[in-house]
Amino acid sequence: MRKYPSFFTYFIFINKISCRSIWMRKASWFGTLLFAGCLLILFPFGLGTEALQRNDVRIGSLWIINEFIAALIIGRMFSPEQESFALDYILSSRMPRAALLVGKISFTALQILSLQIPVTFFWIILYNVQTEILIELLKTIVPISLIFNLGTASLGALVSCLTARSLAKEILQPMLFFPLQSGVLLAAVSLSMQIGDNVLLGAFSSTAWWTVLSAYPILFTAMGFLLSNVLLQE
Repeated sequence: MRKYPSFFTYFIFINKISCRSIWMRKASWFGTLLFAGCLLILFPFGLGTEALQRNDVRIGSLWIINEFIAALIIGRMFSPEQESFALDYILSSRMPRAALLVGKISFTALQILSLQIPVTFFWIILYNVQTEILIELLKTIVPISLIFNLGTASLGALVSCLTARSLAKEILQPMLFFPLQSGVLLAAVSLSMQIGDNVLLGAFSSTAWWTVLSAYPILFTAMGFLLSNVLLQE
């Protein structure tokens, strides 16, 4: 009896070919990083140096840049595989659709994180984040970013699959993605603001925001796993 590779083997394989596809198209990664760097420089001119003295404005600026990074990555989630026709070969193979979808979710989350790390480093330097709140900020923002990335990637995978065959994909995808993603973005911003001097968003229960933040990756990854055969068709 022939033994086929396990689910985990397919999962690793998808991450490997996704990494190789991105490596072959390094310009897209560096282009996104350059765009985020331009936003880091432009925000002080638009907001003014006095506004940037407030912690909530600084943290809000960082999350705006993170949102742009996530939107650009999600917009091209399956593009490398589609352009090289690798996706057609994968879908015609015996690979479980769930392994393909979960693999793309994990790789997309890591890809967003790989851009957030240098952006956060330059943000700390350019925005003159105080040393006394830096440690507390990093302890808070690291787990928030990881869960935010997983929630955004899982939602983006579902939306990308739903709009893949649409003639108006460029219009339909953001129309579905941004309203649905607003919950996890608001939860991430609200939890990050609690270390600053904001009294509006920080006034709500942190437990409720953590519940909203954690529900996104669990809910949409589970939906993708269960509906993978319907979402990913040849």
